[in-house]
Amino acid sequence: MSQHSTGLGSVLEDAGIDFWGKPDQGAKRIPEEIIETAWPSVDLVPAGASLGRVAGIGVSDTGLLQRIFTVAGIFDRYEPLLIDTGGRTGSLEALAMHLGDVAYAPITPTLDAVRKAKEARNRVESVQRTHPLRWCGVVLSAFDSRIGIERSIREKAYREFGDEVRAEVPRRAVINEAFQGGTRLGDCHDTIATNLARVFQDFLERDLLGRPASTPPNVQP
Repeated sequence: MSQHSTGLGSVLEDAGIDFWGKPDQGAKRIPEEIIETAWPSVDLVPAGASLGRVAGIGVSDTGLLQRIFTVAGIFDRYEPLLIDTGGRTGSLEALAMHLGDVAYAPITPTLDAVRKAKEARNRVESVQRTHPLRWCGVVLSAFDSRIGIERSIREKAYREFGDEVRAEVPRRAVINEAFQGGTRLGDCHDTIATNLARVFQDFLERDLLGRPASTPPNVQP
């Protein structure tokens, strides 16, 4: 939601990200940036137009975002919190990783996506020296088994990650329709959508939240 003029970037600016942060100032701002959605108990904080500018600032206080959320009571208000780094590296990723408990990477049908997932795993291992961030693996997304190059990339991903491939979300029109329309797969009544919703739910419960899931990993609808 980077089209919004304010958002997380403004929160970090108020907190003084360019020096030793002031989490109290960021905590005062963040309630103003929370946007309600049509889904019960699901809210969003947009990136904000200033997030790109903030991304270029070196961060000495990598725990700043975690302290902002703590002071603002975000951890008491929501479970879970999902942070999308948008493929960014640098200060924003460092803040997100020092906020999180668990990390994963998506892999789409490109060799570049496999490479970036490997780099993400390496960065998580580096962060683990100072912060207990757990690497839970990768999710294969939008692969079409009918296309030879995509089958080859899928095989490469399995060779690289093995059991760390925790779920597969095949290319299906219903996913794009749900994304574009802002609807939930679980609200659809056809079998494909129901099975796909279960894949997402099981990955969330089993791998991100560490709870028992209803189906084993890597089951494709």
